[in-house]
Amino acid sequence: MAFNAMWKPGPEAVAGMHLHDTTSQPALVIYLDPDSLAIMPPRDQDDWPDFIRLMHELRDGAIDVADHLSRAIGGSHDH
Repeated sequence: MAFNAMWKPGPEAVAGMHLHDTTSQPALVIYLDPDSLAIMPPRDQDDWPDFIRLMHELRDGAIDVADHLSRAIGGSHDH
């Protein structure tokens, strides 16, 4: 199933790990101000290696995009 979405982040947009209060299950949460997106690991731990790989790819892709945009505006923003 394909899922495509586009949001324009607001001035208070942030991202980070969030632990669900009742289960302590981690999720990557992107607060887009005002919307948010949570990416949660599969319940079956056997599927975690693929999820971990995806989290690493998201990290690497985010760094690549930030670096590209920083070069495009002629600045150097640390990550």
